[in-house]
Amino acid sequence: MPKTASWKVIHMARSEKRAEEILALLEREGILARSRQVYRTVSSEENYYEIMVLGAEAMEARQLLIENNLLM
Repeated sequence: MPKTASWKVIHMARSEKRAEEILALLEREGILARSRQVYRTVSSEENYYEIMVLGAEAMEARQLLIENNLLM
């Protein structure tokens, strides 16, 4: 039976703008990533966003965030 790919949360971004910056970096580096808004009733700039990558790329993705000072 083939194993399905699982998504892993690697970071919680504090705004939609920060989430977009992180997603853009990961995309430039060839890492498949997505984000998900945490709260439904909070504005996009005051909300938190889960940054998710495939489990196999999680360590590499976190290292990229560290190297680019995006973990805040």
